[in-house]
Amino acid sequence: MGTLRHYSVVIYGFTLSRLTLWVVGLLTESHIRPVTTGDGALRFSQYRWLNLWGAWDTGWYIGLAQHGYQPLAGPDGQANWAFFPAYPAIANGIARVTGLSIFEAMLVISNLSFLAALGLVHRLACAEFDRKTADLTVILLCVAPGSYIFSAAYTESLFLLCLTGAFCLIRSRKWMAAGTVAAAAVLTRNLGVGLLLPYAWATAGSLFSDGKAAGKVRPRSPELVGIVAGVLPPMFALAAFMLHLRSRTGDALAFVHVQKAWGRSFGDPFSRLLEGVFHPDRVPDVNGISFVVAWLAIGLLVKLVFMRRPLLLVLAMFLTLVPLTGGVASFARYVLVIFPLWLVLANGLAARPKAATAMIAIFAMLNGFLMVAWTLALKVTM
Repeated sequence: MGTLRHYSVVIYGFTLSRLTLWVVGLLTESHIRPVTTGDGALRFSQYRWLNLWGAWDTGWYIGLAQHGYQPLAGPDGQANWAFFPAYPAIANGIARVTGLSIFEAMLVISNLSFLAALGLVHRLACAEFDRKTADLTVILLCVAPGSYIFSAAYTESLFLLCLTGAFCLIRSRKWMAAGTVAAAAVLTRNLGVGLLLPYAWATAGSLFSDGKAAGKVRPRSPELVGIVAGVLPPMFALAAFMLHLRSRTGDALAFVHVQKAWGRSFGDPFSRLLEGVFHPDRVPDVNGISFVVAWLAIGLLVKLVFMRRPLLLVLAMFLTLVPLTGGVASFARYVLVIFPLWLVLANGLAARPKAATAMIAIFAMLNGFLMVAWTLALKVTM
């Protein structure tokens, strides 16, 4: 009973936010779609109330679950090499066992993963900060603009769960378990390799803590074995994925090279952001939201620097700056899984109840509008 009370904000936040978004989607289908021109919706289920949660990349994941990696790119140069295998593979397994369609299995994974991830984020925030910060972090994640993606057939929920789970295990110095969960993160999204940064920082402190106390740098050999064993799974996971791509496409880095088909080119993230400030006409309208969100994320990173929390900082820097090397496209979605930034934002608002209430209200309204756009498959939600 005490555990349920402790995580009540997780249960209520998840339930109320998902139900609200579902109602918004159904109302959009019933009252707005009939008066719109064209129909960009993608349909993966015979049930309209489920079909709300499938759009854009959902088709890639379903195709990957059904047919595996394609040997050749399509006429437009796009291919499913850009998408990692864990999410579709788990969905395929669940579908075979339960009789659900792959799309339905993906929705089960997404929603259960999001609920579990919220619990871990709450636990982590309590450990790093306090209960108020933890409660507020969960609420912000539930109502954040674009948070409907956590219930959609996308990888965000599973990736957030793996990121948070691995990070909690790193803090607890459970190296092998942390490495195993980090491997799952790597196979969910390529940015999962960023977990090696807090892992390296934490293990360095663990190895040499005794030596510093004695005035010498002397690693502790018993823990060294566990550390080495923990770092291997994510490295092997990435290597195995690259070898599989090479066997299918002839290119172990196909997941990187195929990004060009989506208009991505890699460069200095800060130059790209500054170019958008001095030449706003060069930022496509569809990327306007992501451009603003990117600058807000940079601001939170700066604040995190002064908070002196290195484990959170190194992971947040990687998850923020690496995607921006390919441009700001979709960054408003990518930022949803960068839990260190949400912890920082919540911690700053925890002592300001009025500001927190205003932020939650603004986020919830924006999320509702974006849910309408998502239901109608408008490009603003890409």
